[in-house]
Amino acid sequence: MKLRAVKGIIIKDLRELRREKMALFWIFIFPLMWITLFGTMWGGHNPPVSLDVGVVYTNENSAFTAHNVTEIMGNVTLEGVHIFRIKKFASEESGISALKHGKIDSLVVFPPGFGRNVSTGRQAKIYVYFDRSDPQEYQIVRGTLMAFFSEMEKRMREKKIEIQLEYIEKYMPTGEYNITPEAVREYLIASAEPLRIEEKEVSGNAPTPIKFYITSFIGIQFLFATMLTIGSGTLEEIEKGTLRRIAASPATAWDFLAGKMLSTFFIIMVSIFVGLVYSRVVFGETIVPSPLGWLIIFTASVFSMSLGLAIAMATRSIKSTTAVVNFISMPLLFLAGIVIPESIIPSWARPLTEYFALGRALKDFRLLEIYHRPVRDIMPGLTLVGVETAMMFLIALFLYRWAMKRMEV
Repeated sequence: MKLRAVKGIIIKDLRELRREKMALFWIFIFPLMWITLFGTMWGGHNPPVSLDVGVVYTNENSAFTAHNVTEIMGNVTLEGVHIFRIKKFASEESGISALKHGKIDSLVVFPPGFGRNVSTGRQAKIYVYFDRSDPQEYQIVRGTLMAFFSEMEKRMREKKIEIQLEYIEKYMPTGEYNITPEAVREYLIASAEPLRIEEKEVSGNAPTPIKFYITSFIGIQFLFATMLTIGSGTLEEIEKGTLRRIAASPATAWDFLAGKMLSTFFIIMVSIFVGLVYSRVVFGETIVPSPLGWLIIFTASVFSMSLGLAIAMATRSIKSTTAVVNFISMPLLFLAGIVIPESIIPSWARPLTEYFALGRALKDFRLLEIYHRPVRDIMPGLTLVGVETAMMFLIALFLYRWAMKRMEV
């Protein structure tokens, strides 16, 4: 391999890149747009959920009524935001109609006698209507409303126990039984709430959302820019006759391949560096990869370049290469955990994050750089990525050599 020839090809590629506006867009502009879009949407602080809740009830002359419940709901705030915006409807039918047309998020119906039953210690019913057409929104609305009513039930149980204890302490015989009012209190509380769950917080290394989307940006570079640049770039050189002229010069086709891969890697590294700096400037956060992190990026880049080259040599068409790369990349963006967390990936697709080189490399990069896992935890995954990269590189070299022989015929 002639280093001078390789250097010349790298310089040539870098000069030509300045004239390729679409290549510049996909390599530099699109990834920055991605960071900006998702960083703005989910990278910062999300305000509390606020719901439009319709209510239906009749006025009652009781100590505690449905009107009191709706007043409590309307006064619930979190970080200064009212969680429930209450809208009263004259009838259940009008409320359901509003829910179906998306004017409210949920409908709460208090049947006649609700206040009387609650005030006299009887069981009271509440009917809650949800719209399930949007499963994600349904989960949010239901979870928020049920959390409110669960807390309300707890407060009602506590109040009921206080009333019962007042009667027990007043009429309970003294001296005849070895039972104290405090023991009765503990028994009643345990009967009403057998399990008491206390939430505890642990100050771990929880990454901010923007750091996750920075790693997504790096994954996009693998899936789109790297594969497309090496594949389409090599085919363009073949169509322009560059490789034939190289074959007639002291340089070889292998010098060309080495220069092409090194120039692609250099361009991608510059793009990643620009993205990391951009995130720091715009969002105040970024990732500074460790030496092992950069090694993971390099290994994943080699796999992606090898896959792109193999596709190009197999199709021998720029249009076909672009189509195949897009066909592979678009599903993998989601199914390999590139742009969405692994926890929400369908179970049948999770092997892609475990065994596909690019998905596994990005997973290990995140474990190392944003979750700060020890190296021993990611070594099995890195070994798998290394083996797959070596195999893909050999396949790409075989197809490249096959394509070069066809050119000589």
